[in-house]
Amino acid sequence: MVNRSIRVKVLKETSKTVTIRLMSLNRKMPVPRKEFEKRVQNGLYEIVGDYQLEEDK
Repeated sequence: MVNRSIRVKVLKETSKTVTIRLMSLNRKMPVPRKEFEKRVQNGLYEIVGDYQLEEDK
């Protein structure tokens, strides 16, 4: 099975959630920030546009 990533665009950020747009489905969806960053690092989400993950301090 081929692992594919989902192309997303970050629309809005709060301290606890990130609202993303699923490009292939043309839908908006809020995602908890920790879960979003985990999915990006695992390669499930491919971010479209300019977005930088927060560095752990």
